[in-house]
Amino acid sequence: MQFSAAKPSKLGYFFSQPHQPFFLLGMIDAVIFMLLFLLSYRGVIAVDAKFLHSYSMIFLVFTNFFYGFLYTTFPRFSGTAPIEQRFYIVVFFMQVLATLSFLISLLFLPAFYAAVLFVAIGFALTLRKFYGIYRVCQLPKRDQYWIIVALGVGAMSNILFLLSQIPCRCNSTAFYTTAINFGVYLYMIFLAFVVALRMVPFFSHVMQWKRNPYLHLEIFVLFLLHSFLQGLFPAGVFIVDFIAGVLIAWELKKIALPFPNSEPLLWILHIALFWLAGGLIVGSIVEAFEYIYGFYSFALPLHFLVLGFLMTILIGFGTRVTLGHSGNLLRVDKGTVWIFYFTQIVVLGRILFSLFASGGKIYPFFDISATLFIALFVWWSAKYFKILAFGEKLGRVE
Repeated sequence: MQFSAAKPSKLGYFFSQPHQPFFLLGMIDAVIFMLLFLLSYRGVIAVDAKFLHSYSMIFLVFTNFFYGFLYTTFPRFSGTAPIEQRFYIVVFFMQVLATLSFLISLLFLPAFYAAVLFVAIGFALTLRKFYGIYRVCQLPKRDQYWIIVALGVGAMSNILFLLSQIPCRCNSTAFYTTAINFGVYLYMIFLAFVVALRMVPFFSHVMQWKRNPYLHLEIFVLFLLHSFLQGLFPAGVFIVDFIAGVLIAWELKKIALPFPNSEPLLWILHIALFWLAGGLIVGSIVEAFEYIYGFYSFALPLHFLVLGFLMTILIGFGTRVTLGHSGNLLRVDKGTVWIFYFTQIVVLGRILFSLFASGGKIYPFFDISATLFIALFVWWSAKYFKILAFGEKLGRVE
């Protein structure tokens, strides 16, 4: 007599792999908080638009994607057992509570302290778990080390955001500026860079290249310098970013990624890495013009990295993980290819906004840029929701 395993419920399947709940929460938060940012920037709702945008994107959008990806890959990098479901579900609900608390804080400011606390608990649990894995890992663990460092800086950034909102006689502006720089450069961009430099060559079947053993340290130090120079010596920021871009560009030249190629799941990742190097170099030129001529680019250098590199690579990784871990073939249809093209339209929309806004024409280009971002995440979610949440199997991909 043969017994077959009971088919899990939809809710059971949804929580069966870490990327599923975290990716979905990240998508929902991306749409909600970009819409709220649009309304706040327009003055429709009376909240600090810049603070809303920076905190929500760093800790309630991209952090969810990081958790979803890292809870799957960090143990694999380390050759250890998968992370227990009961563990990552706790962190997931911390992120849900953080999202709800932050939304409440838009009406009742003290709720922000609860949001910071829930995010901090998520970081603390994750760092403890990853450090435990790191200690017992018998494989090379340089990448794991830098992942832990980046997450640690993310936890610091979260606390700095809190300090910037506590009434005191201290310089809260310095806390706020440092929180953004740490959160963007040393946490989000650096963490994604470490993971991408490991995974993209592997996916591209580039198994060997003469890797710069000090590249992670060099980029981390340069991003740290960027974070402090922006407030202390702005003239040095574009030099630091230019050096970082050249170092990464040189490493990409050595890797020799097979680009262009006919596989969308590869070329979208390649484009993201090119944006990292190119965004730093072009962004440094923009920063130089800002310093010399005094015009404001509306944080264009930062968005070269956050949209050009980070958003692009997360859409690429997210699609690959969603397909591969649902039992589908790693092949995408024409609809997904158009989503990949659309990621670059989102980046272009943000560039055009900065160009027109620096000349005084903020609207309607801001609205167009924000709407394109929302449309991207709505489109991807509509396309992949059933696959992500319930493991739907695709038919033949043409």
